[in-house]
Amino acid sequence: MSNSSDQLEEIKALISSGSKCLAYSTLLHFQEQSSGDPTSIQALAGMSQTLLSLIVVDISDDDEEIAALALKCLGFMIYHPSLVAVIAVDDANLIIESLVRLIMTTKMKSVCNLGVWCTSIQQFNAPFLDSHYNSLLQAVVHALDNPIGSLSTTFEAIQALIKLASNLSERMRDSSHLWAPPIYRRLLSFDKKERDMSERCLLKIKPIILPPPLVLSKVLVKDMKQILLTKMKELLNQGMKVQAIHAWGWFIRLLGSYAMKNRQLTNEMLKIPENTFSDLNPQVQIASQFAWEGLIDALIHPPILACETNASKEEKGVQHLQKSRETSDRIQANGFLKSIRLVMTPLTGIISSKCDISVHSSCLNTWCYLLHKLDTSVNDPSVLKLVLEPFCEAIFRLGPHSKSVSSWNLCLDLLDDFILAKCKDVEYVTSNSASHHLSATKFLWKQYSVKWLPWDISQLDFHLNIIFILISQASIATVNHEYKSFACDAALRLFLSVLKGVRLELEKPSTNYNDIMLCLGIVLRFIKKICEDVSSEGSDGSDGSDLHHTCLQFIDAVTKELQPATLESPLYKVSLDLKYIDKLQSVNNIRHAKFMEICSIIHMNMVSPVVYLLVAYLCVVFQSTMKTSKTELILQGIHKYFKFLFSSYDPLETLLAMISLLYNYVSPHCLNIWVAIAKGLTDCIDDVKELSLLRMESNSTGFLAICSLLSYPFSVCSCPQKNSASLVSGFSQQPHVSPQRKLDFEHVFEVWKTLYSSLKTSQNVYCSATNSFLEDLYSMLNGCLDEHARMLDGANDLDLSYKDLDLDLLSLYGNVVICFLEENNTSEVGSDKSRHKHIGDCKISSNLNVSLRFASRFLKVLCTKLATEPPTGLLVTSRLFSALACVISCLHMKQDIVLFIEIISCPLLQWVSHIEIWDESTKYQLQLLWTEILNCLRSSQPPIIFDSVLLKLQAPLLEKTLEHPNPSISEPTITFWNSTYGEQIKLDYPQSLLHVLDKLSRNGNINLRKRSLPYLERCRSRLGVNTALQRYRVTATHNMSSKRVEFVEDTVNQLQHEEKLSPRLKRKSLELTEHQKEVRRAQQGRERDCSGHGPGIRTYTSVDFSQGNEDSQESQEIRDPESIMEMLKRAT
Repeated sequence: MSNSSDQLEEIKALISSGSKCLAYSTLLHFQEQSSGDPTSIQALAGMSQTLLSLIVVDISDDDEEIAALALKCLGFMIYHPSLVAVIAVDDANLIIESLVRLIMTTKMKSVCNLGVWCTSIQQFNAPFLDSHYNSLLQAVVHALDNPIGSLSTTFEAIQALIKLASNLSERMRDSSHLWAPPIYRRLLSFDKKERDMSERCLLKIKPIILPPPLVLSKVLVKDMKQILLTKMKELLNQGMKVQAIHAWGWFIRLLGSYAMKNRQLTNEMLKIPENTFSDLNPQVQIASQFAWEGLIDALIHPPILACETNASKEEKGVQHLQKSRETSDRIQANGFLKSIRLVMTPLTGIISSKCDISVHSSCLNTWCYLLHKLDTSVNDPSVLKLVLEPFCEAIFRLGPHSKSVSSWNLCLDLLDDFILAKCKDVEYVTSNSASHHLSATKFLWKQYSVKWLPWDISQLDFHLNIIFILISQASIATVNHEYKSFACDAALRLFLSVLKGVRLELEKPSTNYNDIMLCLGIVLRFIKKICEDVSSEGSDGSDGSDLHHTCLQFIDAVTKELQPATLESPLYKVSLDLKYIDKLQSVNNIRHAKFMEICSIIHMNMVSPVVYLLVAYLCVVFQSTMKTSKTELILQGIHKYFKFLFSSYDPLETLLAMISLLYNYVSPHCLNIWVAIAKGLTDCIDDVKELSLLRMESNSTGFLAICSLLSYPFSVCSCPQKNSASLVSGFSQQPHVSPQRKLDFEHVFEVWKTLYSSLKTSQNVYCSATNSFLEDLYSMLNGCLDEHARMLDGANDLDLSYKDLDLDLLSLYGNVVICFLEENNTSEVGSDKSRHKHIGDCKISSNLNVSLRFASRFLKVLCTKLATEPPTGLLVTSRLFSALACVISCLHMKQDIVLFIEIISCPLLQWVSHIEIWDESTKYQLQLLWTEILNCLRSSQPPIIFDSVLLKLQAPLLEKTLEHPNPSISEPTITFWNSTYGEQIKLDYPQSLLHVLDKLSRNGNINLRKRSLPYLERCRSRLGVNTALQRYRVTATHNMSSKRVEFVEDTVNQLQHEEKLSPRLKRKSLELTEHQKEVRRAQQGRERDCSGHGPGIRTYTSVDFSQGNEDSQESQEIRDPESIMEMLKRAT
């Protein structure tokens, strides 16, 4: 330290001796060396007072070199914190006064520069500077416009201004009219350095001067009128548009709100950006965007929104906000909206034009800056309509091509954040609160934040309008498929966010009935709009299907996001105002008239919101092309949508509305739609294992709806194409000549069968409602079959493609008939235990009757069709005959077998008559069926009496089969005849059989018993040892303690009924024991035993047999003619 002090003493001595240049040079060198040496700094601090007194004098020396060196040394002394800290106040005052005087009076450029430089780097505290503020400001302003004209001096003066502004911001703002003009005027300098220097200064002190003080704006107005406006025009004329618009941006910022009070000047100034915005040079346009932010700073000063917290709307700790109407009125009254409109006009124009991508990016940046400056006023509906809607619409209408995809994403993120602000925790407190907690969106360029508040119902239309713009963009034909998908996905994303807010609004306890209806009305009108507008585009191909798919997704979103408690409430009814419903023409189908009267969909009817959505969904589905890559997605969507509807909403209401719409769109291509719906219902039933609508009473609306759903595929195929054309304007009929047609119909049946099985298993199979259900289903299916038969009669009127459809329909019918028959086999007659348990119950005969009558009707139609047009690979016929054979083989009861014969005889006769044209498989199964029928007739329980009545019933079939050219038909028939009718003594032969019986009897093929045999001979032949028939049979029952006695109505009984016996024999026969009378009544079917085995059967214990043992043994022991004669003698 002693060395440093010695050096400083030497420097002091040099200054005193007059060697000032050497002294200050040495001091300057010492200072440079001591900057990192605390010892040297400490030595300097110890001698600072002495040195400063010498330096302050020498800075005003006439010798420029001495003055300059002294100023450099002074600058170090007042810059280093350790040295500044030891400077006495008096010395500091002396320094500031000396510097100010030097700057104001010196004629030397370098000295003036160094003096201003000292001012800019000094580290005196703010209070001290404040005491010398006026003198310092005067010196700095003088240096800005220095008489020497030194640009370097101006630069140092600007740095001094920045230093003062950082220490004395308030005072600098108040006096900005004094120091700002020399800076902003240089913005119009032709010297680039001078312009850049001024702009950098303005950027650094921008927080101080913006928004500008009124006094500064007034000074600027004068300057603009006198010189600045003229200079800007000169720059434009000389092609310096970028420089001119940069200056314009600062000028308009510094004018601030005062610009609106000088409209004439402002209008003149607006001609500058009007010129640059239209320039084709991207650089000029980008500069114009940046300058336009100046106008935003000048004009956009939003009023503080008066918000009120409604305590009644508090939910889950979230205080919902409402802007008062008075605020909106004030916004409009003070011209705020006019300012916004002025700012938005060029931005919307630029973003809508085909500019360079960099220009669009700059425009977006300016727009985001506007949103940021609007603060919470951006949430006002009137502001949103001016700022958000037109700009987003302009961006979306450009399309999401490669150049604008970033713009799309920005707008989508912005809108999504605004919409989701409804769902975020928001606490907005008035001016007496501590802080604001608002939703904010960050952007890429300048990290501007936008303050979104939770929106209310009044803004729902705005959100939906933006979404509709996106959908409209996707419907433009010139937009490629990829961008259309992008637009549709974006629209759905925003819509889902909107629905979240709507759901919150609907679930709030404070929301009243009118607001709920308003919400529902807005959402449903939007759904109607997109469905009808997209359909009216008439788009075909992949793009059209994409749009339909998007519409379905929107409807699906509403159905799933909003709660069933709202959508199916009986309190919230809406008008069914879909225009396609107005154009519907109900199918004139008599078999469905009863159902259509119950649940007909009528235009403008009042329906629940969920029915409205369902109808809209199906209308869109029916109009989709179903021929694109989206087809599978649409069908999968239908499946999931209806599964959700049946599971979450009232299934009956859903079913009725859906069926009503289906029968208004009877078209072959709708079968795919039916399949998807049926799968949804099946899944629902299988999941919940029951469905309330299936458990209703018979003939209920639910049963009619289910039957109509099951019969829909048959109605579609039974309706001629010429009558099943478009029922709605613009609905194009699809061809049904797909190469996958047969595979599709097989799939239709599989789905039909699965649904039918689920419906059957979801209820008690023995309940009376099931019988009614089957009867109703049979009635509808039979009606469809009749319609198809009539269609075949007029087949010449049909086009060729539809003629092919009838084979598929017949195959479908055949599969359903087989399904019914197999069900009867497994569930009704296939189990002896079940049959015995329920014998006498009308259910068995009822279900079998329904199935057989349907099978009979189908066989008639099928034979009529195939007889005129021989079959080509129709396998269902052989399978059907096999199923019928299986049914008859399982029948043992007399009444069931007779019922089967009565129903099947007529169609069977047709098929047997044309057996030569059938394929081998059909022939074989038909032969097996006929053989099985003959076997069952002979094995009936109780045995069937083959009398004249039965013969008359069988006569048409026997006429064809006894003399059938096919031995496999005729031989079993002849054998059957000989063992049944051929054993009868007395028969009345039908006229139609005489020629056949005559021929076969003369050839010895059949037996015809003579009627005139003597009585004794007849008895002998009947009761012979080898041919005798037992009067009754004793068979063991399932109960080990009882036996069953079955009386057989043999030829002896017939003879006793037909011939007259002697009066004595009659009297004898009347003298029967009580046991014999009981047996006789059992034989004649007059009584049922207590076990319920049916007529003609009686169960006895061993005691029963002991009571009537004699007759039984006597009857069994009679075997020879002598015994018979002895019996006759006793009788006489």
